[in-house]
Formats: sequence, structure tokens, C-alpha cells
Amino acid sequence: MEYEAAFQRERKARKKAESILEQKSRELHFANTSLKENVDSLHFALRENKFLNHIGRYGIEKPKLLDFLPTIVNDMMRLSEIPFAAYVHFPFETQQAGFYSPLLRNPDLYDDALETQNNETNRLITEIEPIIRDMKRTHLQIVDLAIDDKAIDTIVALPIISLDHLSGIIILFTHTLTDKQNHVLNVFKTGIKQLAIIMEHRYQEDKLVASYEEISATNDALKDTQNKLVQSEKMATVGQLSAGIAHEINNPMGFIKSNIGSLGTYIEDFVEYVEASKSLTEKTMQSTDDDIMTAAKGLDKIWSDLDMPYLIEDSKNLLAESQQGIKRIIDIVGGLKRFSRQSDNKKEPCYLDKTIDEALKLAHNELKFKGVVIKNVAKVKPINANNGELLQVFLNLFVNASHAMNEQGELIIDVVEDTKGVSIKVTDNGSGIDEKNLESIFNPFFTTKDIGVGTGLGLSISYGIIKDHQGTIDVTSEVGKGTAFSIWLPFEGTSSKEGLNE
Repeated sequence: MEYEAAFQRERKARKKAESILEQKSRELHFANTSLKENVDSLHFALRENKFLNHIGRYGIEKPKLLDFLPTIVNDMMRLSEIPFAAYVHFPFETQQAGFYSPLLRNPDLYDDALETQNNETNRLITEIEPIIRDMKRTHLQIVDLAIDDKAIDTIVALPIISLDHLSGIIILFTHTLTDKQNHVLNVFKTGIKQLAIIMEHRYQEDKLVASYEEISATNDALKDTQNKLVQSEKMATVGQLSAGIAHEINNPMGFIKSNIGSLGTYIEDFVEYVEASKSLTEKTMQSTDDDIMTAAKGLDKIWSDLDMPYLIEDSKNLLAESQQGIKRIIDIVGGLKRFSRQSDNKKEPCYLDKTIDEALKLAHNELKFKGVVIKNVAKVKPINANNGELLQVFLNLFVNASHAMNEQGELIIDVVEDTKGVSIKVTDNGSGIDEKNLESIFNPFFTTKDIGVGTGLGLSISYGIIKDHQGTIDVTSEVGKGTAFSIWLPFEGTSSKEGLNE
């Protein structure tokens, strides 16, 4: 009895152990199955992520779409386990022909993943294209064909549409879409939409770059034209001043010629005196004292008759005047050369008082019959500027003032310094400018002068020069009373805004 009772207990314990073992085995099996599913799901998610990353790489590396499509199509076949695929590419330029790829094989399913040809698939792709163009969405089609002895019953055509343009079609060939493949198709649609957005951004970026390059080229052309206009305006102003400059050169040359003529006559008298002095010397060496006295008296008479003290003093004056005349010619010609020289945009320390004086010399013939020039020019620190360009600005203002004034004109030039820069005010009591024209006074080709008198570029160019020097230029005027131009130019390291806010 005890033996039988022990046997029953052992049997019962074994059954319980077997039940527990079976339960644990079942739990382990379920855990392993769940783990495998999770691993497969993670692996699949990684491949999905890789596919979408490849799409994103298109926006970073910026390859051509035709070169990028094979990579995307291979990713799609591997991710979906679809055996065959093809693609078509349609360039944005409609005059270029589309590209139809051969049939591609899934590299994971075939050892030899080379492209293959199939007349039936080519025919189907040709038939699908107009359907996609019309629908502009994913197209599924049931077929009955075999590719490499593999039955194919489903075609999935995914369009790539960007900026309302059909850029391509990706065609997948498979046998009965699985749930997994249906899920992957949604991923493909998302990826292709992302690809289309990137293509649109790239198109807009390329268009923007092209526009920028076009604008840059236009801007360079405008700068070149502006430089030519500056030179043209300079030459126009030089043309207006040429007669006066010739007159200014002829005047000093006239009295230089006259003085040199007089100096020649004086030299003849000096020669006579020197010869008489030589005769006296000879007689001194050979004659008696009476002869010496006679010769000395003769020499003294010549000295008196020729008025030698006057000749000596006047010769000095004539030479001094000639030197002044020569210097004046050098100043006028030098200023003219600096003015008419093509600007090289080189900036250097510029003393405004000297620049204004040089401009007044060039405009002298325009101003000398138009009243007086009053200069209230303080000694100011130099500014960093292009002297030739500022010379052009002041010359334009002075010539314009002379055209506006009559014989009782008054041109006032004030120059003062502040902590940030220098203020220059040019005021005339001429005819003034109508208020309706003040807003247009700095516009290119705008002029109130008679035809042939001005080009309408002087003030426009002056405005550009002052702005290029980080300065400001303003005008106030009243008809019948005159005009005032106010210019402010900064010291080096000071902006125009800082000067205005002070």
C-alpha cells in the first residue's frame, strides 16, 4: 500500500512538472516568436528609414533625377520583396526625349541582378504612361504574364509629379500583393511625395540662382554703364568749360610772352653795358688816369641813360609774374587732368579746403562774371575719400550755381567740422528750383536746363558719389531766392547714420 501510494504521488508530481514544462515551453515559444517579429519589424523599419534617407539624400547631394532613380527603384524592390521593376524619366525640358529603363531584377532575390528585356513589359509600360498622365495618381493593374518563369499578376505604377509636371513613373511587377507590401506601398507614396517636394525646392533654388546670376550680370552691366555715364558727364562738363579754360590758359601765356619780349630788350641793354664795362677794363689796363676817368664817366652815363636800377627791379618783377603765370597754367591743367581722369575708386586722405579751391579754379571762367564767391572754409581734418570724385561733385554744384545766378550773384561756401565728419553747404542766390522738381533733382537725366546745356546726369552722379562715401546730400530751394545744397561726409570709421543721429 505504501509502495502504491508513493507511486501515485510520484506520478502526480511528474504530471505537474510536465504541465509546468509544457507551459514554460509554450511561453518561451511565444516570446521567441514575438522577439522574431519585433526584430523583423525593427529590421523592416530600418530599411524603411534607409529608403526615406535615400530620398532625403537627393536634396543634399543634388544628383540628376535620371541618375538617382536606379538607387530608389532598387531600394523599393528590396524593401517590398517585389521581384521586378522599371522606371521612366521625363525631363522638364519638353524638347528632350523621355528615358525608358530596361526591366530591373531585385538584387536580394536574384544572384544575377542584371537588367533584362521583356517585350510584354515594354508594351505594358507604354500603355500605362497615358493613363498615369491622365490620372496623376498611383495606378494598379491586373495582368497575366511571366517574367523569368515567375508568374506576375499585379502592376503598381507610382507617378513622380513636381510642379504639376510628370517627371517620372516607377513601375513594380509582383505576384499578389501581401499585407506587408500594401503597407510598404504607403511608405513609397510618402517617399515619392517627399522626392517631389525636394525637386520643387531644387527647381526654385536653381531658378533663384539663375535669377541671381542674371541680376549680378545686369548689375555689373549697370555699373559699367554708370562708369561710362560718369566719364561722359565729365566730358560734357569739360566741353562746357573748354572755352573758358582755353581763355584762362591764354591770359597768363599772353603776359608771359610779353614779359619775355621785354626781358629780351633788357638783355640787349645789359649786353651793351657789359661791353662798355669791358672797354673800361681794357682802358684801365692800358691808359693814363685821365682816360680812366673819361671811360668811367662814359660808363656812368650809360648806367643813367639806361636807368639800370629800374631795369634790374623790373626784370625781377617780370620774372616773378612769369613764374606765377606758369604756376597758374600748371594748376589749371593739373586740375583738369585730375577731373577728367577715369576714377579708380581709390580713397586717401583728402583736404576739402584744397579740393574746393581746385574746383573753384576750374569753374573760374563760369563764375567770374556772375558776382562774388564768399568762402567760409575752416581748417578741417582730412577725410578718407576719392579726391577726383569730390572735385567733380563741387565742380557740378559751382557750375550749376553759375547757370542759376545773374551778374549780381553771390555764391557762399561754408565748411565746418563736427565730431563725426565735415559739413559743406553751397548756397547761391540764383533763380531757385520749383518745389515740384525738388524730388526729381537727383534722378538720372532729369534737368530743368535748356536742351544742349546739360545732360541731367551731374547731380545724379554727385548723389551716387556722396552715397559711395557714406555721406548725405540734401537740397532746399525757393524760386527767385536761390538754392542751398548741404553735404555731410564722415571721418573714417563713422557711418552716415551716426553722423545724422548726433
